[in-house]
Amino acid sequence: LSAGMTPSIGLHSAWVIAFVTAILGGRPAMICGATGSIAVLLGDTVSGKGPEYVFVAVILMGIIEIILGLLRVGSLVVLIPTPVMIGFCNGLALVIGLAQFSNYHDINKIKAAEAAAKLVVGANNTAEAAGRRLGSFDAFTKGKPFIQGEEAVFAGIITAIAFFVCLFLPKLTKKVPSALVAIVVATAFEWLVARMAFGSHTPLVGDIAELHGSLPNIAWLESDYSMPPLNFETFREVLPLSITMAAVGLLESLMTLNLIDEITDTKGNTMRECIGQGVANMICGVLGGMGGCAMIGQSMINVNSGARQRVSSATAGICLLLIVMAFYQGINCIPVSGLVGVMFNVVFHTFEWRSLKLMLLAALPLSMREKFFSDSRSRQKIRRADALVILVVTLVTLFTDLATAVAVGMVLACFMFAFDSATQVTVDTRLTVDAATGKTVKYYDVHGILFFGSCTHFLSLFDEKNDPEDVRLVFDAGYIVDYSAIEALNKLGERYGAYKKRVTLQELKPQSASIVQKSSGLLVKELAVSLVEEEVLPAEREHLNVEHFDLADHHAEHHHEEEDEHKDELTAHGV
Repeated sequence: LSAGMTPSIGLHSAWVIAFVTAILGGRPAMICGATGSIAVLLGDTVSGKGPEYVFVAVILMGIIEIILGLLRVGSLVVLIPTPVMIGFCNGLALVIGLAQFSNYHDINKIKAAEAAAKLVVGANNTAEAAGRRLGSFDAFTKGKPFIQGEEAVFAGIITAIAFFVCLFLPKLTKKVPSALVAIVVATAFEWLVARMAFGSHTPLVGDIAELHGSLPNIAWLESDYSMPPLNFETFREVLPLSITMAAVGLLESLMTLNLIDEITDTKGNTMRECIGQGVANMICGVLGGMGGCAMIGQSMINVNSGARQRVSSATAGICLLLIVMAFYQGINCIPVSGLVGVMFNVVFHTFEWRSLKLMLLAALPLSMREKFFSDSRSRQKIRRADALVILVVTLVTLFTDLATAVAVGMVLACFMFAFDSATQVTVDTRLTVDAATGKTVKYYDVHGILFFGSCTHFLSLFDEKNDPEDVRLVFDAGYIVDYSAIEALNKLGERYGAYKKRVTLQELKPQSASIVQKSSGLLVKELAVSLVEEEVLPAEREHLNVEHFDLADHHAEHHHEEEDEHKDELTAHGV
């Protein structure tokens, strides 16, 4: 309903995706289906272009997910910072919640005005249909009338009943699904109280679009649809929507997968999950479905009930199919406001409420935190930069779309990380006398990561003019990670070269040694690299500095012994 499509499309999409991902997906016991996070993306396309373009978009979404799976992009979800994840969840919850208010529109008045307004609505929305804007506030800005009077009161009561049943029933028992009980109670209230006792009513599922007990057919074979041609122009129009759907679907699914991994102490396959969902969405699109992804609420119920195998997810899909086929008349009698209450429960559990406290504490100075909060609470502060990322991702979601919000959050988080890390590289200095040459050597022990953001600060740590001729950079606690680092080392070598001095890199980590070796042709002549076996730290153990000093003394002593033995041999032969 949030997508502006018939309930049959959503229900058939749910069981198709649940069953296919149960077989092909990468996380046993995880349940997938048609979700609110995907539904809220479809409204503009449905109203502007029609559901036919949604079906094509879902097929393209599946293709994109398969490609991303083959590229193993799913493993990159671990790189998404926690503030971005929190902002994503908050934004998603607000978008889903705001979309539910469209279900309180007066259906009868809208249908009465539909014929006259159809051309105007189509013209206004066509430009937006191919876009990715979620239209979070469209329920209030489209000018559609809301239900009023006694009907609105009962709709609000039914919504509240369904919401509180979903919220509090799990605290009493988890043997029955709270959402199912909520729908049954809401339906009973609608028919026994609102209709029989007070002679009133609220909109039912059947009033919006009546459900029929039939299997889905290939969309191109349905006479009710006028499918667009599968050409470049059609795919170009739906590509932005498909990208957004794929990004949102995979993000939510991989987050759910990681959560189930932690609960069950097992490991899911992210690549297989991406490919499995891609195949499921392609089949769903061909059958005239709206697409979907993992459902965190249903998955948590399934896992907490002891499910660990794929049969549990497949059973969920089969049971949903049986309900649609055998009990469709009962579904038509469900009040829409009861379903809204269930969705508000999803919103409640999706929103990260603790983030409000984190952002408040981050915004307050220490004096105010100590004044208004307890000592333990006042110390629950995160960086203001992280709080800003949470807020930005949430707001960008509301006014654009989820994929853009995550991208903006990632860029902002990476920029702040680079900015903060720029000054984290440090050096410790020490002077020694080389046992072989008798000359003074200055060691710079580098600590931290040398990358594009820290190069300027790194170059400011050296005293080229007053250092001795032999300068050695020890990277046993430092890292060289990119081309900017190589260029910074070249600049450093040139600065020392101007004073007829030489810089040597020592004790490189294996990863740093690999980068330096591959770019050795780019290094200036004033920069030397020492990669003898004892000076490259093994990956499995990091040597202490004192170990390297001992090794250096040992090798120097061993070298002198070999020279003495060689002289003795020459003397013995009369040379």
